Amino acid sequence: MEQEVTCRNWSMYNLSQTSEKLLAMRLISECVNHLRIPYKYVGNGRPSMGLDEMMKACCIKVFNNFSTRRTITELKLANALGYIERVPHFNSISGYMRDEEMTPWLHQLVKTLALPLNGIEQTFAVDSTGFSNFRKQHWIDFRLEKKRIRGWKKLHIVTGVLSTVIVAAEVTEGKANDMPHFRTLVREAAKEFRVLEVCADAGYISRENCETVADVGGTPYIMPRKGIKLYEIRRFRRGRAWVKMLKLWRDNQEVFLDHYHKRSNVESAFSSMKRKFLPYIRSHNETAQINELLCKVACHNASVLCNAIFELKISPDFRR
Repeated sequence: MEQEVTCRNWSMYNLSQTSEKLLAMRLISECVNHLRIPYKYVGNGRPSMGLDEMMKACCIKVFNNFSTRRTITELKLANALGYIERVPHFNSISGYMRDEEMTPWLHQLVKTLALPLNGIEQTFAVDSTGFSNFRKQHWIDFRLEKKRIRGWKKLHIVTGVLSTVIVAAEVTEGKANDMPHFRTLVREAAKEFRVLEVCADAGYISRENCETVADVGGTPYIMPRKGIKLYEIRRFRRGRAWVKMLKLWRDNQEVFLDHYHKRSNVESAFSSMKRKFLPYIRSHNETAQINELLCKVACHNASVLCNAIFELKISPDFRR
């Protein structure tokens, strides 16, 4: 299967790219419909649009990189194709983007869009990156503290290394520590995918993280920090996976690095997402920033799935 991904069929790739926009709309619409989000109406005024319809509208806005006003034309197209029931007012899109109730459903949307690839992905990578709320700010300046910049969000993800599909994601403040999110992301991946390997950089090295990977049936490949020491297995009841990984790194670095360098594909996922769906977020409200980032992740998964439909001959089934 790895050979199918690396040896690209360019005719199928060209077809997927030229069909991506409309196909992504359809996949997002079908996936949101599958979630069966309940409709809630409170009051005696004109009934509002359902949360499911507004989720579709928000994702279409993010997919096309337009402002809410310029997104209306795209929503008219989606409405004509039957993907949304009616076209909302552009102010409604901004209002629903600030809705906290949408956040858990967007998390579920991300995971559901990744499900059709659970027969392909068995090796995963964990990492994080930053998104500015203003395009002239650079993540590297913020990370290295070259400037005092506020208004950053950090996106933590676990992604499959073959297709770069994102299985689970978390959004935090820009200065948040990466370490606590590793275990949560790995456990989320193991709920629907068979996890055989997990690779990550030295920022995630710990016995607890290695044991978490072992607990879900996988093998960790986390780059050890400089000067780390190898203790005897007998001294740690829950350190076997950690010690086994360090022994492989010490005794056979060629094999270790061959597995570890698969994590470079998570950088490909970040690069693809930022090039297609912008490296910054437009929203200023806290909740809206989180929802907008999750919409980017959902759009990335829809894009990956579009490519897999043509190149890997996958038939998406969101009912699993």
